[in-house]
Amino acid sequence: MLKRTDRHILAGLGILLGLLLAGCGGPSSSWPGIQVGDSTLYVADIDRVLAVEAASGQERWRFPPQNGAAGPCQGVFHATPAVADGVVVVAAENPGTGESRLCGLDRDAGALRWTYPPADQPPLGPVFAGLVTDGGRVFVGTGDGFVLAIHPATGQALWRTRLPEAGRGAPRIWATPVLSDTLLLVGTMDHRVLALDAATGTLAWPAPFQARGAIAGALALDGEALYVGAFDDHLYALDPATGRERWRFKAGHWVWDGPAVAGDRLIVGDMSGQVFALDREGRPVWPRPFQANGPVRARPLVVADRVYVADEAGWLHLLNLADGAKLKSVNLAPGRLLTPLVAVADRVVVVPTGGPFRLVAYHSDLREAWKLAR
Repeated sequence: MLKRTDRHILAGLGILLGLLLAGCGGPSSSWPGIQVGDSTLYVADIDRVLAVEAASGQERWRFPPQNGAAGPCQGVFHATPAVADGVVVVAAENPGTGESRLCGLDRDAGALRWTYPPADQPPLGPVFAGLVTDGGRVFVGTGDGFVLAIHPATGQALWRTRLPEAGRGAPRIWATPVLSDTLLLVGTMDHRVLALDAATGTLAWPAPFQARGAIAGALALDGEALYVGAFDDHLYALDPATGRERWRFKAGHWVWDGPAVAGDRLIVGDMSGQVFALDREGRPVWPRPFQANGPVRARPLVVADRVYVADEAGWLHLLNLADGAKLKSVNLAPGRLLTPLVAVADRVVVVPTGGPFRLVAYHSDLREAWKLAR
């Protein structure tokens, strides 16, 4: 169960917590997920999936197609897609039941290739976490505590594992997992991080890592350490091979997403709107944190010597990596910025939640490059 304070903040984000806590619901007004494949943006934007050219903002295809039907993949799309060879894998959620199916879309044309489970079989639980792939497999975590691996070309399930409970019912997965060599690392809303063998789905660590708050955002990995943000106001650094804690950093509020890793620095935001730069031992390196105009849920983006920070009030900030000084800010309100930014084709692209635009792209100095209207 989430704490009372957890419910207050998540209600402000438009989550139907009553349904989630009952294990049968999903976001009432969620945020989109975005993935980059070569120079194309693949966006799960609630009512459709879009493929958009990053340089120009031109739409390549959409699913469901204009005036077309989605078949068994009818529903809402918000989990970050996985882009494998020739296929974009998305999750379609029934907003009435919270149940989901995985859908394999042709990468070039957006046509539906397969669904999992097939239409004649029971669907999965809700899928909030982003989908991840190693090219040969797509890994999915569900809101009712299952993790599975799917073959991207065929939609065939390779394995399916239910995570062990820890006294709080099903270990709901909201956090996007991360791959570390042969391990799939998974965070849960019941405060744990577990490791699964990516080939078989069997548990790999001697014991899970236990935080003191829910883990809802994407995990981050730099090869040497696993970084985990939690609703206990901490960022944790773990040994990805064993799950042992290396250090922890106390932020000013909940840490939703893992940090951006930039050389010898980690850039992380919290739900009080503060953004911190840490060294690899968790020590602050900026003279003071940067204070955004709203909570920072999305992971910051670092490009060269610049940091891009999106906040929930709809502001996009450009900071100097060396000292955290603000260089420029632009406002996209009434759209809120909940989804991590991406950098592709010399553009910095944001996906507003709400507002008149689905995507907005900027040059590196935050001059507008293009917009894609709803």
